[in-house]
This record gives sequence, C-alpha cells and structure tokens, in this order.
Amino acid sequence: MIEIATALRNQSQLEDLHLKYNNIGRDGCVALGNTLCGWQSSNLKCISLIDNNVDDLGLQALVEGMTNCSNLETVHLCDNRSITAAGIRSMSLLLQSESCSLTELKLHRIHFGDNGAIALADGLRGNNSLSRLFFAPTSAGITEVGWATFSKLLCDTSSINNTYLSNHTIERIGDGCNDYDANPPNIEQYLAWNRDERRDTATAICKILESHPNLDIKPFFRWKLKFLPVIIHWFGRAQEAGLEQSLGGRKLSSVYSFVRGMPMLVIGGHQEKTRRRSRKRRLDGETK
Repeated sequence: MIEIATALRNQSQLEDLHLKYNNIGRDGCVALGNTLCGWQSSNLKCISLIDNNVDDLGLQALVEGMTNCSNLETVHLCDNRSITAAGIRSMSLLLQSESCSLTELKLHRIHFGDNGAIALADGLRGNNSLSRLFFAPTSAGITEVGWATFSKLLCDTSSINNTYLSNHTIERIGDGCNDYDANPPNIEQYLAWNRDERRDTATAICKILESHPNLDIKPFFRWKLKFLPVIIHWFGRAQEAGLEQSLGGRKLSSVYSFVRGMPMLVIGGHQEKTRRRSRKRRLDGETK
C-alpha cells in the first residue's frame, strides 16, 4: 500500500478511489493520509476503504488527509471492525471543517456503541453537508443513550432557539435500506421533516411547534405587530407539512395570546388604519 500511496502523490485529479478488501492496515492509512495531505486542489469525491483492517490510529491519519479534500462527498468505511468510538471521534475534524462537503458516510458493521454515536452527533453539530449517515443499528451497539443523542442533534428541545439551530440537513440515519423499523419513531419523524422539499423553513417550524406545545410568544413582543403575520405564516407552513391535526386550535390561541398581550397596540393599529381609509375616501371625494 505504501507503494500505491507514493504513486498517487501526483494524481490529485483523481475523483474516485476504491481500495476495498486490500488490508492496507494502519501503515497504509498513514501513507494514504500523507498523500491526501500533500494534494493541492484535490478533485477527490469518493473514497472507499471497505474491509481494510483500518483501526483508530489509521482512521485518524486518514481524516487528516481527507480534510484536505474539499470536494470529498462520499466515504465508505464498512467492515473495518477495529474502529471504535475513539476513531469515530476523530471524524469530527472532517465533519467540523469549514470546507466539508461530505454528503454520505457509511459505517456498516463497525461496533462504535453509544460513545461513537455521541461522537458522531457532536461532530455533526453545525454541519450542513452530510445528508446520509449509514450504519447497522444492531451491530453498531447503539442503545437508547445513543439514539437520545441523535434525537437531540435532530431536534434539541431545550429551547425554541436550540430547536431552530438543530440539524435540518440529515435525511437518512440507519442501515441505508427502505426499512427503518430499527430507528425510534421520533428519529424517523425528524428525518421525514428534514426530507421535506420545503425544509428551508418548514422543517424548523414543524420541529418548534411539535416540541413546544405551549409556545411562549412574549419574547416576540419587541417586534410588535410585525411578528403577527409571521405567527400565522408558521402555522400555515406546518399545516402544509402535515401537522394540521396535532396543531388543533393552537393557531387561534397563539394569535389571541399575542393580541391579549398587546391590546392597545392592536387597537391603535386598527384605529390608525381606519383613519387612513377615511382620509383617503375624503381626498378621493374632493378630487372628483
């Protein structure tokens, strides 16, 4: 593998690198990582290292090189059973990179456990590129603890602001098949919202309204009546996304709470609008 890595030093125009089943081991990973680090303006889009006896230190060396590949979109590391949560944590360097363009990460048949799930979730906070994270939940060794950290990544319910800042990019988590029964229902719901074509705003709105049934609108009073159309728009988008039944009468109650909290402003605004209409009618009459 060292010879192959050496030969690749002048091949930065390469787009796909498939080296599966080659048993490159730690030394091969270090050599390949050094090669990737030395590439200028790398065109690499896909790297597949399935079943290559990659361990934690080998993965760490690879990540340092992959971080230099700003066009890298796909990484397949399946069947490298020596990788643990420590190796998974080193992936944060790539996932947190400002130039990260990774969209797919495959980790099938790697037992990284709950600590690995936590490491992945931590690495993906603020990441806006990865949309598909594939692994086999059973062989990965994830329990309720691991799923809870993925749930918080997708929808942090600790505050409205944190819900808004949650990850709305990931569309798939799990085994990569059409059957996602191994995933908890709340995870699947969050992922379904992330897959919504209108996710520019609808995804965050759905998560906020679903996670905060008693929406406190007092913090929005500083925007006065400017925020009232926003509230109405939010509920409209949520209904379009399929939340109509769970919303019930919350739209009306939220508008009522807003009006009740600022009655004089609403009355004053209505009176001012009425005066403007009367003035306009009077001027129109004078010009006739």
